[in-house]
Amino acid sequence: MRLAFDEQIFAVQNYGGISRDFFEQARVLTQDSSFDVQLEPLEAPIVNEFLLQDSALAEVLRVWRARGPYSALAKFLSRSRRKEPVDVVHNTFYLPRGLSDYPNARRVATIHDMIPELLPQSRRKLDFLTRKAHYIHNAHHIVCVSESTKGDLLRVYPNLRTPITIAYPGVTATFHPDQLPLEGQNEPYLLHVGNRGHYKDGITLLHAFISIASKFPDLRLLLVGGEPLTRQESKLIAESGVDVDRVSQLSLPERLIARAYAHAAATVFPSRYEGFGLPAVEAMASGSPLILAHTSSLPEVGDDAAEYFTPGDVSSLAAALVQVLSDESQQRQMSLLGIQRAKDFTWEAYTQSNAEAYQQVAA
Repeated sequence: MRLAFDEQIFAVQNYGGISRDFFEQARVLTQDSSFDVQLEPLEAPIVNEFLLQDSALAEVLRVWRARGPYSALAKFLSRSRRKEPVDVVHNTFYLPRGLSDYPNARRVATIHDMIPELLPQSRRKLDFLTRKAHYIHNAHHIVCVSESTKGDLLRVYPNLRTPITIAYPGVTATFHPDQLPLEGQNEPYLLHVGNRGHYKDGITLLHAFISIASKFPDLRLLLVGGEPLTRQESKLIAESGVDVDRVSQLSLPERLIARAYAHAAATVFPSRYEGFGLPAVEAMASGSPLILAHTSSLPEVGDDAAEYFTPGDVSSLAAALVQVLSDESQQRQMSLLGIQRAKDFTWEAYTQSNAEAYQQVAA
C-alpha cells in the first residue's frame, strides 16, 4: 500500500501531541516491514523537532529545517498540488490547502479532540484558519484517539456515517521509573506537565496546593512546561503566605521531563477536557502516582491506576492530594498499577490500529 502523510503539522508544530503521534507512526512504519506500507516522502521544509532530530527518518521522508514556522507554512500553502498515485492519504492537520493534494486517493482524518467546537472560548489563532469540518466530511475513514473523542465527534456531528476507528497513542521508552533525580530539585514535589491556562485549569491545582501546604511543609509544586508563572499565579502565591520558593516553573527537554515524573510524589493533571491525555500515560509509565480530573478521556486512560477528583473543584482535589500523600502504601500501589496500565499504550499498537483503518478504506 502506498500511503501519504502531508507536512502540515510538521510545518507548524515544533513539539506537541499531534506531531508526536504522526512522527511515532512514521517511525514504526519505516522500521517494520510487516505493515507492508510504503510511506511517501514529504519533500518539504519543516520545524518539527521530533522529526528533525531523527536523522534517519528525516532522510527517508526527505525533510529539512525551515527558517521558521512562517517559512514552512508559506511553502506548504504555495507549493503545487501533489498528484502522485497513492492508495491512502492521511492528513496531519486541517489547514485548507491540504484537501487539494492526492485527488484520487482515499482519505483518512484523525480527530484528536473536539476542544474548539465544545470550548470555543479556548480557540487559538490557528483554529480560526482551519477547516476541520471539511476534513471530517471529506474523509472516507476517521480515526479517533479515544472513545471519549469519538463520542464528542458524534455529539457535534450526529448524522456522521463515516466509519470510525479508535487508535490510542503510545508512550516512548524514555519514560520509565529507573531515572536519576532532577538536579537542583528538592523532593518531595507535586508535578504538573504542560500548559496551565484556560481549560487546562492549572489555577485549581495551585489553589489546592496552597490549601494543603501547611499539612505538608516540605512539599513543593513543580510546574514543567507551559508559560512562566502568570501575574495571577504570582499574586495568588504571594497573598497565600506560602513561601514563593515552594512553587517553581521550568522548561525541560523530554529526557529531563522523564526524570521529573519518576521522582514526583504525585503527578496531577487537572485539565477539564482532553482528547486523550498523553502526560497521564507518561506519568504512569514513569511510576508516578497519578491524580486526574474525572472528565472526558482521562478515566478511559487512567482506569483504576489513578485517583480522581471533581474537575474544577479545589476541595475535591485537595482531598485527593491529602489521601495520596498521606499513605505511602497507596503511593506504591498506584505506582505499580500505573506502570502496568501504561503497557497498554504502545506506538506499535497505535500504528496497527491506523494500518487496519487504511486497509479498510483501501478495500
